[in-house]
Amino acid sequence: MAHDGAMTLETSSSGWTWPRQSWFLRGPLLSTIAMVAAVAALATELTVMLIAAEESWGYLGIGLSAIGLLVIFRARWVGLSLTTAGGIASALFADEYIGVWTVTVFATFIFARQGRHVLPAVTVSASSLYLALVLREGGDFDAAGALIAATFCVAAGAAGSAVRLQTESWDAARQRAEDLAMAQAAQLQQAVTDERLRIARDLHDVVGHELAVVNVNVGVAEISLPENSDASRAALRSAREGLQRTLQETQQILDLLRRTNDENEHRVELPLAEHIPSMVERLRIAGSVVETEIVSPLPSLDAEVSAAAYRIVQEALTNAGKYGTGPARLTVVATDGWLDIDVVNAIRRDDPSVNSERDGYGLVGVRERTQAAGGELTVFQTDDTFRLHVELPTKGRPQ
Repeated sequence: MAHDGAMTLETSSSGWTWPRQSWFLRGPLLSTIAMVAAVAALATELTVMLIAAEESWGYLGIGLSAIGLLVIFRARWVGLSLTTAGGIASALFADEYIGVWTVTVFATFIFARQGRHVLPAVTVSASSLYLALVLREGGDFDAAGALIAATFCVAAGAAGSAVRLQTESWDAARQRAEDLAMAQAAQLQQAVTDERLRIARDLHDVVGHELAVVNVNVGVAEISLPENSDASRAALRSAREGLQRTLQETQQILDLLRRTNDENEHRVELPLAEHIPSMVERLRIAGSVVETEIVSPLPSLDAEVSAAAYRIVQEALTNAGKYGTGPARLTVVATDGWLDIDVVNAIRRDDPSVNSERDGYGLVGVRERTQAAGGELTVFQTDDTFRLHVELPTKGRPQ
C-alpha cells in the first residue's frame, strides 16, 4: 500500500495499483457502529423504563428488538421483522418508546448494508412503524413522531443501500482493471515467447547449420593430414572437440528458448564455474598459454552467478588469444561474499586492430552478464597490457 497526498493506494496481487476505498466504508465497520448504537439505545430505553416502573407489556418491545438484533447478521429478514415488531409494540404499549423505534432505524441500515431487496423491506418497516405511531397519537396522520420515525427508516435504508452499492461498484471496477492487467501481462508473455521461438529458429537455421558444416570440414581436414603431422592433427582434433561442445551447448540454448514457464523444472544444465579448470585445460591443448590461480574448492555460488563466471572467463580468455601475446594470467578467488575474476594479457603490437577499441560483442556480453548477476566490471588498458576485472556476489543479485 502506498500514499499519494490524501489518496490511499492499494497494490493488488497482480501488481496493479488502485485507489483504496475510504477506511470507514470498508468491511463491516459501519454495520458494527450501527449495532453498537442500537444496543446503546435499547439499553437506555430499558433503563428509563425500569426507573419509571413500566408495566410488563411495556417490555415486550424491548425483548422483540433485542432478539432481532441478535439474529439480524445471520437472518436479516427475521432480524428486521423482529425489530420492527418491537418498535410497534413499544409504540402501542409502552410509555417510553423513542429508543425502541430508533433501534428499528439502525436495523434498517444494517439490513440495507447487507444485501438487496431493500425497497420492499423499508416500505413495510417504515409504514408499519408510522401507522403504529399514528394509532398512538389517536389517528393523527400528521403526528410529528410518526413522520420522523418513518423518515428516519427510509433514510437509513437509503444510506445502507448507497454504501453497499458504492462498495460493489468499487470492487467490480477494481476486478475489471485487474482482469485487464492480467490480460495485458498474458499478451506480453506471449509476445516474449514468440520472440524466443523466432530467435531459436534463427539460431538453429543459421548458427547451428554453419557450426555443423565447419565441424564436418575440420573432421575431413584431420583425416586428410599426412602421417607426420601430429601437431596439426592434435590441433584439429581439439578444434573438432570444441565445435562439438559448442554444438551441444547451442542445442541446450535452443531447448531453453523453446521451453515454457511450466517446463522450468526440467531446465538443462549449462557450464558452471566449477568447469573453468577443464575449459582452461582444453585451451592449453589447443595451444594457448594460460597461467591460473583458481581457488579450490570454489565457494557455494548462485546458479546465475556460476554460469556467468564461466562465460566471463571463457570470453576473457578468447579475447586474450585474439588480441594478446604471450601467456594470459587468470585469477579466480573468493573474498567476503564476492567472487573476483581477473584476466591479464600483454597486447600484440604487430596487429593494427589492437590500437583501436576491441570490436564485436564480447565485452558487451561480459558487461551484460556481470550486471545481470549483480556484479561490477572494470577494464584497464595501457599501451602494453589489457586487464579485465569482474566482481560477482556469491549469493547473486539482491532481491
